[in-house]
Amino acid sequence: MSDSAPSADTVSFDSLIADSGAVATEFTTAFRGYDKDEVDAAIAELVSQTRAAGDEIAKLKDEQHRVAASTSEARGELERLRAQLAEADAVRAAEVERARAEESAARAGDADEATRLRDELTAAQAELASARKQLQTLTEELTGEGDSPNRKHFEEILRVAEEQASTLIKNASVQGDRLLEAAREEIDNRRTLAQQEAEAIIAQAQHEAAQVRLRIDTEVTAHEARLEREAAHAAEKVSQAEQEVAAIRAEAERGVAALRSQVTRETTRDRAEAEEAVRELRVRALEFEESLTRRQDDAHQEFLVLHNQAVAHAERITVDANEQVAASLEHAKRVSAKADDYERLARAQAHKIEADARVRAGEHLERSRAKSQKIIDLVTSHTQGVLRDAEDRTRQLRWQQHQLTSFMAEVKELIRPETSLGADAAADAASAEPQTAPDAATAVDDIDADAAAEVIGEAERIVEDAKD
Repeated sequence: MSDSAPSADTVSFDSLIADSGAVATEFTTAFRGYDKDEVDAAIAELVSQTRAAGDEIAKLKDEQHRVAASTSEARGELERLRAQLAEADAVRAAEVERARAEESAARAGDADEATRLRDELTAAQAELASARKQLQTLTEELTGEGDSPNRKHFEEILRVAEEQASTLIKNASVQGDRLLEAAREEIDNRRTLAQQEAEAIIAQAQHEAAQVRLRIDTEVTAHEARLEREAAHAAEKVSQAEQEVAAIRAEAERGVAALRSQVTRETTRDRAEAEEAVRELRVRALEFEESLTRRQDDAHQEFLVLHNQAVAHAERITVDANEQVAASLEHAKRVSAKADDYERLARAQAHKIEADARVRAGEHLERSRAKSQKIIDLVTSHTQGVLRDAEDRTRQLRWQQHQLTSFMAEVKELIRPETSLGADAAADAASAEPQTAPDAATAVDDIDADAAAEVIGEAERIVEDAKD
């Protein structure tokens, strides 16, 4: 019976020490603030959405530049068509002037030909008059001489000359009339041909001008329709981008609200767990006190074993606490580095988006600033509450440490008057316990300080992200 009772008391004391160490370990490894994976996922999603919005804005700018280039090209094409129309009008005017010049030249040539024919007719008439005059002179000379042997011959020559002169005059008259008629016909034909050519050139120029005008009107209408379609498409893209930005902003607000509610739930849950752990510690302390009253008879044999187990367990707790502190510091460094990277990336992207959408984002920026201020106030108040909770927990842990130290001192006082072996064991426990207790207190303080520093860092990062 005595052997079974000490073993049960030993198991109860060991379980109490292990449970207290486990609770302390749970307190030190719990992290306050937002969940790291969810925060990383939310930040990555916001970054991807911001990048997508920036790409969409860049596409819209490229589309706008392309529409402007198409407009410039259409204007250049219009100017080119107008130049072609002016060139066609100039060519038509030149053709008309050339036709008129040819007609004037033809008329001048016909007039010269008629003048030449008139001059030839005048010269022929002058020669005929001269011949008649010579004939008259010869006739008078022959008539004055009276009858002579040459008179008959002269009359014959005179008759032949008169016949030849009459023939020449008739032929000259006929030839002059024929030449005048031919000249008139040639003039009429040339005038008609020149007029037909001028009318054909004018008709062709008018037809070409009408074709050019029709083509210009068609192309201008097509370009205007295309520009209107592209402008409508660009407006639709801009509206879609604004809707996507609004959706991203609403989703970000929902994410912040969800994170806030999650932090509230985690805080409530941690507070409930802490209260439950305190109640369990109190219950176990009462159980330990009850078991201690039953174990006073076997304390001399069990104290060394319990002391060794307590020292080993304290060393394990110290090692675990140091490892957890190192892990917490490493995690805090990673979180800080990642937060700095995210902050730099978010700032760069925010500056880029702000530079691109400054004109359209004035009103949204004011509303966002108001919402950000509200979020900052909420996060600040929540952070202060978390810090207060951390300080309360630190004070509770220190109080528990003080209670445990007092309890161990009372145990040593109860065990000391029994035997010299108990006195030596108590002296060893007294020399080891103060060293263990400050180490445990230092570990707890370091862990709580690291947890509080991590909570403060997470809160400051969230506040900076909300401000950006």
